[in-house]
Amino acid sequence: MRNIRPTLKQRLNWALTFTLANGLIATVIGLNYLRWMSVSDGYTTAYVFTLYGGQFFLLAMVFGLPLILLAFAPWRTLLITLGSFWAAILICLLSLDTAVYAQYRFHLSGFVLELAAQAGQEVFNFSGRTWLEAGLVATGVLIGEIVLAWVIWHWHPRFLWLGAALATTLAFQMTAHGWHAWADAHYDTRITTITRHVPLYYGATAKRFFKENGLIDPEKIREQAQLQEMVGARSRAEKPDYPKHPLACLTPESPPNILIIAVDSLRWDMLDEQWMPAVSRLAKSSLVFHNHRSNGNATKPGIFTLFYGLPASYWDLFSSTHTPPLLIQRIQELGYVLRILSSTTLVSPAFDRNVFSSVENLRLQTPGSSAWERDAQITDDWLAFMEEWQQEQRNQPFFGFLFYDSPHSFSPPPDFPRVEPFWDPVNVLELDNDFDPEPYFNVYKTTVRYTDHLIDQVLEDLRQRSLLDNTIVLITADHGKEFNENGKNYWGHGSNFSDYQLRVPLIIHWPGREPAEIYRDTVHFDIAPTLLRSVLGCSETPAENLASDFGLFAENSRHWTIAHSYMSHALLIDDTIVVTDPAGNVDILDKNLEPKASFPASAVLVQSVLQELARFNKN
Repeated sequence: MRNIRPTLKQRLNWALTFTLANGLIATVIGLNYLRWMSVSDGYTTAYVFTLYGGQFFLLAMVFGLPLILLAFAPWRTLLITLGSFWAAILICLLSLDTAVYAQYRFHLSGFVLELAAQAGQEVFNFSGRTWLEAGLVATGVLIGEIVLAWVIWHWHPRFLWLGAALATTLAFQMTAHGWHAWADAHYDTRITTITRHVPLYYGATAKRFFKENGLIDPEKIREQAQLQEMVGARSRAEKPDYPKHPLACLTPESPPNILIIAVDSLRWDMLDEQWMPAVSRLAKSSLVFHNHRSNGNATKPGIFTLFYGLPASYWDLFSSTHTPPLLIQRIQELGYVLRILSSTTLVSPAFDRNVFSSVENLRLQTPGSSAWERDAQITDDWLAFMEEWQQEQRNQPFFGFLFYDSPHSFSPPPDFPRVEPFWDPVNVLELDNDFDPEPYFNVYKTTVRYTDHLIDQVLEDLRQRSLLDNTIVLITADHGKEFNENGKNYWGHGSNFSDYQLRVPLIIHWPGREPAEIYRDTVHFDIAPTLLRSVLGCSETPAENLASDFGLFAENSRHWTIAHSYMSHALLIDDTIVVTDPAGNVDILDKNLEPKASFPASAVLVQSVLQELARFNKN
């Protein structure tokens, strides 16, 4: 008698086999990404084989989970029909992603789809013939999936075979991630430049783990990698299209010293004599940008966008190729003496591989068991550097970067005066929507006061050495800090793109410029092109060749900008925030994080955003 109700084992058998078969199809389609990879020898070929052997099959397994659940229902026809439609949709999306990647060099996401949906057919205005061809292809894919589904149903592969296939996929995946982590720790761009081309692949990194367990010496490895690149012993991956055109620069007669001070998690409203008296005094004789925002709500995108003036979506490209920002390149060309001092490690996030990749003798980690101790240390180190510079190298200008961490870590010295009431010890597990934020906020304000105390030592040292008249001092932050101001139980940073997490102070003491309070909107994208064009002799270079905005003083600034977190990103336009999370989901919010139905997207806006996310990629 015919079995019209197949057993659960048969249904699961089919679902697993069908999923793996589509993993093979996805792998074949994924071969389209090979043309963007630099696969030049047996070593990289072996890595790509391992990467492909795990990633596309793993994606098939993840997206095939609904079929596994559906297999628990007893209806064979329903299982095969829905499974075929689901697989056809996913294969078509992967094929579409290869087309999007070929044009823009970034992968398809909910963000792109949402922009296109809001702007209508003007963005992707295909002809009737194009739609017909697309429809025929999709229909062909669906028919192929249906045929494949029935063939597999009658095949009846054994569970032992399926188990071996799954185990092999996981083995490939783990090997590829381990390989990437080791290559990343050894600055091996042959491997790290490959992974960004593969959709939904985030190569593992473990430099800190390797260092803590004595497996590597990061500073020694970095020096060796720089030497190998200098002599050409290490193959170099294709660089980004950056700048878009060669710089047109003249050597300034007397280039000023430049000191950038960044404070981790410093909000814009902390620029107040009550909390930052020293910086507030400097602000009275400086340019103060009252509506300035970072292009990141976390350290990684915040510092990246500060120095590059580009969206943090370029992080992988610039990191894997060890391409420093034009700002640092130009400073080095002009013979500046550099001193980079960070209270936080420069290994994670890996600023040693992008922002400061060209800086020799870079100290990757500052000694000290707490943030306030490291902050004090970098202040002492800076003062010592200034003494040395003034005695030995005064004929060369200096460039300094100080990155303080106490407000981020809620770490004031035990004997530093507290703002009361003071929450001690801080236990973030107690935070919820009903928690009174005042004691927690006061811990933050105490650390801000402490950081201001250290910055005061730096500024006072410059005054005593009569250097303020020839030193640009720029003070800002990587991102802000939220204390549930929106009433949605958000604490800290990296969780949304409201003003509390993006809006930061920007004070520039600029000799030769009149003090001013500037209220128009500015962003981190503006800083690098401003310094390059107004300080470092590149005034003839159009700002759009350098960065994603036009500068702090430009009249034609964009009315939209892009901000990133570690995994998500957002388009900020007018009073609207369009957020895409790592899963590709898109939320349209207002400034108070309340949902909105839509936003004013035009075809011109959408095309401009897509172009900005891709125009520094190599074509």
